[in-house]
Amino acid sequence: DKLEFYAQVMGDGTANIHFGKWDGVNLDEDGAYGKASEQMTDYMFDLAAELLGGEGGLKYVDLGSGTGAAALRLCEKHNSIEKATCLNLCDEQNALATKCAEEAGLGERITVVTGTYEECPFEADAFDIAFSQDAFVHAFSKAKTFSEALRVTKSGGVFIFCDLMCGSGEGVSDEELATFAATNMVNDWLSPEENVKACKEAGWEDVTFVDLTSDIRISFQLMLKKVEKILDAGNPDNIDEKLLTSYKQNLSNRIVQVDRGVFKWGVVHAKKP
Repeated sequence: DKLEFYAQVMGDGTANIHFGKWDGVNLDEDGAYGKASEQMTDYMFDLAAELLGGEGGLKYVDLGSGTGAAALRLCEKHNSIEKATCLNLCDEQNALATKCAEEAGLGERITVVTGTYEECPFEADAFDIAFSQDAFVHAFSKAKTFSEALRVTKSGGVFIFCDLMCGSGEGVSDEELATFAATNMVNDWLSPEENVKACKEAGWEDVTFVDLTSDIRISFQLMLKKVEKILDAGNPDNIDEKLLTSYKQNLSNRIVQVDRGVFKWGVVHAKKP
């Protein structure tokens, strides 16, 4: 339902509904949100590949892959990817990811596995890159998640993820941070510095945080603009009005929370010794 709602609201004709990277994207152009989402996926993979070095035959795992949109995008774009493995808990999303991979002629290069990234059903040292886009926010234990990513990644391999992280804005109380975490089903909400520390403690090296909070603000702004446009037009497609109104309020709140420093968003990347 959430995916269908996003598709209706964003109207960009893409299954990639991750938060976007907005460099060079015109907010008013058709398909802007989908373009920025795909650009974020590309940015993360290109950064990981650069850190990894080497040529083709690359195997990577997407931890918390959703509908597999990132894997589809990357396998279509990069012949260097020999195998993409999507690990995700939701059977419905996994069925859609498998269907889309087959329809795109990528069934042999994309494998979809049901499971959790906190207990990966893979052998040790299986992948060159462990990748995750906006999924670890729901982890019960970041330490366990980062340790599992390390276990399944080869020596010299790369770990890269983007996610919402706890902010430290002036005047933001611990109670407000706790309320945000509870409302958004965040179980182990760490700041960027704490995420970096947890990665290092798990055994990762060269751990770096790249702050992209300004980009998520643009994502929220565009989503709000689209919701308001639908409501102002009288909701011609009969989307659930209660959901639209709730979404409008939540997005307005998110923009204020970004400005106040309630949370941050960005990329953490690291290498396995």
